Amino acid sequence: MIVADQPTCFSPDLLVAVSSKNDGTMLNRIRGRHVDEIMGNRRRFCDKSGVLYGNVVYQIISYDQGQTFDNIVSVAEFDKVKYNNEGIFADALYTESAGVGLFLPVADCIATVIYDPKRRALILAHLGRHSTIAKLMPQAILYFVERGSQVRDLQIWMSPSITQKNYRMDYFNYADDDNWQNFCRQTADGIYLDMQGFNRSLAIQAGVPAKNIFISPIYTADNPNYFSHSSGDFGGRFAVVACMKSDSEVLN
Repeated sequence: MIVADQPTCFSPDLLVAVSSKNDGTMLNRIRGRHVDEIMGNRRRFCDKSGVLYGNVVYQIISYDQGQTFDNIVSVAEFDKVKYNNEGIFADALYTESAGVGLFLPVADCIATVIYDPKRRALILAHLGRHSTIAKLMPQAILYFVERGSQVRDLQIWMSPSITQKNYRMDYFNYADDDNWQNFCRQTADGIYLDMQGFNRSLAIQAGVPAKNIFISPIYTADNPNYFSHSSGDFGGRFAVVACMKSDSEVLN
């Protein structure tokens, strides 16, 4: 963990931490998801961040055919045992349980924390290209609203991730879509996508105040401290963990 890179936008009752390469990879798609070395890295990172590893729900992203990339799964206290090691397939995890840690490994994709400090409700979402196109951001916001949240109370933080400077594609189905015009730059050598900007615009359109949205200034493709698929780190992942503290922890 790099102290200067940790988010500071949330109140003390929410713990959010991001690992770096020095903490080791939190996922290895080549060797396996839960080999001993990887599990050890996760445990040490949780210890550093102040989250009990045994209370963590591990999120797994699937790219299998037929996925809709907008699957939000609600987890509670009892789920931390079941999904601590084996993990749970989801594009976003939601909880209202203090002490339950949400754990997501990423490389260039955006690990996004959405928090309602008034209702004490939390989402950790994986905003990659597929889930961004599927508009997971506004669906996650609606998920809060349907459970009693006011949009104006929501706070959003987007993790270190790849930016438009480096996110190049040879072809993009939505390049001519009006919604993408300000976030899709077409050049002679490819199409460059602004995923942070697009998701921020979706959140604002959904009613989240712009002042409540925070984007990490760390660009994974340019920063050697973070795993980046676009820079050749095909197996490695850093992680974001988010956990609401109990009332007693906040007082201490």
